Amino acid sequence: MDVRMFIRWSQLALALIIMVIEFICRRVLGTFFSLISLKYFWGSSKYTDEYFEEHENSDMLDLERDTKEMIMSRGYYCEDHFTNTMDGFILGLQRVPYGKTREDGANYTSDGESHSGALVESVGNTPQAPRTPVLIIHGFLQSSETWVCRNNAQNSLPLVLADEGYDVWLGNNRGNKYSCKHMHYSSHDEQYWNYSLDELIMYDLPAMINYVLSKNGSSSLVLIGFSQGTAQSWAALSSNPSLQNKVRLFVALAPVATVKGFSNPLVDSIARSRPDFITLLFGKRAFLPSTMFWRRILPRDFYVNLLDFIIAFLFGWKGECLDQKEKKLLYSHIYSFSSVKAVVHWFQIIYSGKFQMFDETLITSKFPSIHYKYHSTPQYQPSQINTPVAIFYGENDTLPNTTSLLKILPKKMVVEVHKIPKYEHLDFMWAQDCGEIIYPKIVKIMENFKNKCE
Repeated sequence: MDVRMFIRWSQLALALIIMVIEFICRRVLGTFFSLISLKYFWGSSKYTDEYFEEHENSDMLDLERDTKEMIMSRGYYCEDHFTNTMDGFILGLQRVPYGKTREDGANYTSDGESHSGALVESVGNTPQAPRTPVLIIHGFLQSSETWVCRNNAQNSLPLVLADEGYDVWLGNNRGNKYSCKHMHYSSHDEQYWNYSLDELIMYDLPAMINYVLSKNGSSSLVLIGFSQGTAQSWAALSSNPSLQNKVRLFVALAPVATVKGFSNPLVDSIARSRPDFITLLFGKRAFLPSTMFWRRILPRDFYVNLLDFIIAFLFGWKGECLDQKEKKLLYSHIYSFSSVKAVVHWFQIIYSGKFQMFDETLITSKFPSIHYKYHSTPQYQPSQINTPVAIFYGENDTLPNTTSLLKILPKKMVVEVHKIPKYEHLDFMWAQDCGEIIYPKIVKIMENFKNKCE
């Protein structure tokens, strides 16, 4: 038997064993909790009803709050919005139209009681231009919650920008907690999950940008992306000319186009051998939906330690810039749903070393190395971007190939590049000092583009 074939079937057998074990554990625990009242179970712990009533304003409640609830619990106003994509997904957005210090009616006015219209600055009784809109896009397997699950509002970028006078919008890609509706499919349908990064690029980002501009009344906005949110933006801005005039500045945090791969050699070898292995392992619907089950069931400290181990195992990150006491809150909001196909797309990018579109034929090819010699998949071209860009990347971030990205970006479009010492991937959202080191720099850059609006 061929050695590669033996390794491949061994990997598949191991994966199946893991899935069976997890299935059994879920069934056993599910049966256990269906027979025993949760109130009785938690009654022996310190997290009783009386505890939550006594600590109703404490950080403990943030573990289960959604984006809007976390924002409003910190004294900021927040709205929920929805927009449709051209292929039928209904995307949820959250809007923070002004800062915490706003005095009602003193500095800003809106055209509706719920502030659902274009929020404009006022000088005396004379309305001026709309407040500068900012759209913030989350990373891979995340939602808008990752931006606001901070104990200190000064470490939450959306709230910092709202206090600086911006009209802040938090986007959510298809499939996640806030963008789970579709006009024709339910999340139980396989077709619902039949999307890769290409659909986020072609449909989701344009839909969110157009909606924000229609509500705010401006002709352009500031776009901020983290991790996959930057890949989504590079591709959309370079391949969709109509978007380039709608984005006056793009701020890229932990930017990604091509990736170096995984720090763990075994996982990296699997990723580079057959990208479709993920489909064989996890199916064709949501990726790791059982994460939410384990998040609810596992003790918080164990859950945090487990995620620390997984992150270190896959990427070699140590999390030294994170507040250890805040991890329970951060990790409670680290995951949201996405498709297995989107994961496979990233594995294809690792395999090919190219920032390319999803290759439908690769997953059916028996000989991928030969396949790539006779088949050319279209690539996204960040080198063709025509939007001013500010880049922030971490010295200790092992995932993105930032050096390669900086070489291909047009120099005239790159307004600033900041390499942050000791920072890893997640630190641009969650570091203890990001409110002191990163966000003031972002605000300063944005001020230079604040008035560049028609």
